[in-house]
Amino acid sequence: MLYHAAMQTVQTPPMAKALTLARRLWLASGPRSEGQLHLAVDGPGETGMTTVLRKIGRAFEGIVHAQLPADATRIPVIHINAPLAPSSKLDMSIPFAEFLGFRHTKDPETGGRSTDMTGPVCHVMKTRRTRLVLVDGIDRLDNSELSTAFDYFGYLAAECDVCFVYCGTGAREIANDARHGKHPSPPSSGSGGIPTLPVLPIPYSPDDHALFHEIVKFFDQSLRLHHHTPGDLLSLAEHLHRRTGGYMKPLSQLICHSAQEAIETGAEAITAELLDNQLVGAFNEDPLLPG
Repeated sequence: MLYHAAMQTVQTPPMAKALTLARRLWLASGPRSEGQLHLAVDGPGETGMTTVLRKIGRAFEGIVHAQLPADATRIPVIHINAPLAPSSKLDMSIPFAEFLGFRHTKDPETGGRSTDMTGPVCHVMKTRRTRLVLVDGIDRLDNSELSTAFDYFGYLAAECDVCFVYCGTGAREIANDARHGKHPSPPSSGSGGIPTLPVLPIPYSPDDHALFHEIVKFFDQSLRLHHHTPGDLLSLAEHLHRRTGGYMKPLSQLICHSAQEAIETGAEAITAELLDNQLVGAFNEDPLLPG
């Protein structure tokens, strides 16, 4: 049951690209006369952007451990979520301070934030040789907060010689517009600006189904159900796409939940009927939605 609750991560094209980007960031990290390289991970929700972001961070850290002498004090990567209300640099410093384990960022009596931790954060990032910062949920920032947030990120990038990767729906436009002092606009297909890794739903049609089949095949081969025959899940590929729209998060949940129910009921195999019994997704073809 636990195994089928969280199966292996699927190697989608963005996941494979994450490894390449980690190598590029490693080669570009450190002092640069033209400034640090920054990236965006962008796409609609439920596509697995956070998983891709973490893959970049883990791959980068793996490269650091492989390329540099062992050092247990090194903190090569910092991963934060964009704060909900970064009205000042004090607020912006808190997620960094909490990641680094500072315990004195709250007033013990009131619970309120009392100290700007930028100085200690920069000191640790420099002495522990941090080279990469992952910022998830960048789309949660309001327009009025963007200038404060990106001014802060820009300061840390310049002061500590670190690269930033911003993740969230519309991350490319948010980062480009904030860095140019404008309000964010809807995502567009225009070129220029921050390099971006798109994380999109996997398509499925008679003429374009090879990638989705490969992803379903990965899940198919990972199942450990007693009555599962290799290829059974692949025969349900069209049904799976109809339920999930090709979005990776609901696809993974649908298969995992179905596998668990197959164990609970003793069926030990995934069928179309079992898939339709799961409360996953909210797409037009979802059989659980009213017609």
